[in-house]
Amino acid sequence: MKIFSKYLFIILFLNGCSSEADLSFKANSLIAPDYKFSTYLIECNLKDNSNLLSLESFLSNLIKDKFYKDNKFTLRAHFPKTSFVDQFILDIQNNSNEDILPSLINDLSIQGFDRIASCNFNTNKLLGLSLFENKIDDKLLSIATEILNCSYINGSNYGDFKLAIDRFLNHMATLKISYKAVYLQDQNATNEFIWINNFYSDDYSNELTNLWINTNEAQEIKNEFLENAQCAKANTYNSYTIN
Repeated sequence: MKIFSKYLFIILFLNGCSSEADLSFKANSLIAPDYKFSTYLIECNLKDNSNLLSLESFLSNLIKDKFYKDNKFTLRAHFPKTSFVDQFILDIQNNSNEDILPSLINDLSIQGFDRIASCNFNTNKLLGLSLFENKIDDKLLSIATEILNCSYINGSNYGDFKLAIDRFLNHMATLKISYKAVYLQDQNATNEFIWINNFYSDDYSNELTNLWINTNEAQEIKNEFLENAQCAKANTYNSYTIN
């Protein structure tokens, strides 16, 4: 895990607070993300009589069901990059206005998911926005995912970061890195957000080090970010799209 913490705050983005008058700060507070979807991140534990093979078999059969083919949502599973896995995250991205979580929970129960895993479905809905996609191969079965739980500090908000987010993403677009960035926020906890890095290359850590980490711009962005937000150490996963 050390390789991820090495560049955890450098890879991200972001610009600092306005140093101007209160009027500028109030204007920044009016800038909000243009959310495109909603997401649930469901934490699950494998039951004692189950393993990854039984879960994989269940999910493989699950996607044959019409419910998962016709609904406007994407189901992903995130497995920790550890030698022993007994926990995972179900990532439900809903692209419609209808809340599909109750129907999904009911269908999973009917299909026998309760025999394989126990999940905390009592979780808040997150509003989401895909900030950036670059050279993505959608045919890949597995990708590397980093999930960072972050909070704003010093009264900062999304508006304070907007210009630097654009600066970071414009620079990332010039790099030959297969990468996607996602921003999630719980409307009931506006001081907090989740930043997700998706990497579509097995060699992404070396690519980041060679093309981004050691640049002056990366250091500037790191410093600006730390003035406005703090994140827990990234949790890293092997991620799979189920449908």
